[in-house]
Amino acid sequence: MKLSGFQISLILVGLLLSVGIYYAPSQVNTKSKPASEAKKQTGAFDEEGLLESAKKSLDKEQLSSLGLVESALKKQGNQDTSVLDQMGRFWDRQGIPAASALWFEKKADVLKTERSYLDAAFRYFDAFKLAGDSSLKVVLVQKAITNYQEVIKLNPENLDAKTDLGACYAEGTAEPMKGIMLLREVVTKNPEHEMAQYNLGMLSVKSGQVDKAIERFTKVLQINPKRSEMHFFLGQIYASKGETAKAIAEYELFQSTTSDQEAAKEVKKIIEDLKKGARS
Repeated sequence: MKLSGFQISLILVGLLLSVGIYYAPSQVNTKSKPASEAKKQTGAFDEEGLLESAKKSLDKEQLSSLGLVESALKKQGNQDTSVLDQMGRFWDRQGIPAASALWFEKKADVLKTERSYLDAAFRYFDAFKLAGDSSLKVVLVQKAITNYQEVIKLNPENLDAKTDLGACYAEGTAEPMKGIMLLREVVTKNPEHEMAQYNLGMLSVKSGQVDKAIERFTKVLQINPKRSEMHFFLGQIYASKGETAKAIAEYELFQSTTSDQEAAKEVKKIIEDLKKGARS
């Protein structure tokens, strides 16, 4: 039986959770801690509330370390980019990108460089992906968009930033086509851009355009053969299309190349079920 595009999307979302794959490029090692319960208040970002909430996840030793940096910040002020950097990296170590992003954005406000805006942007993007509160997600993705736009103003050829910006629009706003157009622009300029191809593949799945998704995921594997999860994605899509032999072949490639042994065991069961179904 063939599945709808929506059903295929659910299958792939389940895969992302089971294999531990994150939908877009993540450049900060984040952990699944509650980032904050900050609220969108009259269009403003409740920075103080977010930081106070983030502090609740810290133990005594971490609070002591934070206190030292906060003391330095009081002495040096918000213009000392080295201290702002220390604050941001402290929250990086705790796996709370929303808190980290605040400080890197303050650093970017001082330096106004491509690198500084990028440091803030991808942390806001990571925070958006982790946030559970819908109103907070809206604020975080807009913060990410604003900072990525600053990156691109300074360097229109930064295709990594343009890719992330496209993903922000496609995943977090009411303007998904703006994001898709940005991603298409990236692959037009550089067909070998791995993450742009990947994001376009995921968006194709979500819109039920599975043949386009196959094309994109196959391209990702050509660019980076180590992306074993692409074989799983392709296996899921082929299975949903009733193309059992192709599905088994992709699952077996995933099984032989993944470093996730639990996922490999699950795939082994899927392969056995497919083979049984093919014989019956």
